[in-house]
Amino acid sequence: MSLLPWPSLLSQAIGLGIGPASFWEVSVAEWRALAAPDLASAEVMTRANLTLLSLRFPDQETPPNDINE
Repeated sequence: MSLLPWPSLLSQAIGLGIGPASFWEVSVAEWRALAAPDLASAEVMTRANLTLLSLRFPDQETPPNDINE
């Protein structure tokens, strides 16, 4: 049993004009850009974006008597 739906992926590649030989040469990043072009232009997580997120959602301090300690 495969974890990936290879027949479906290959069928999608053929629909995009990518032959079987070329399909096996495509990197994961290339496949993602081909299969979901909207995601290819998605904003990348930069240091500035990470800083903004950490300011917006700060880590919570764990109470000293927390049961998970």
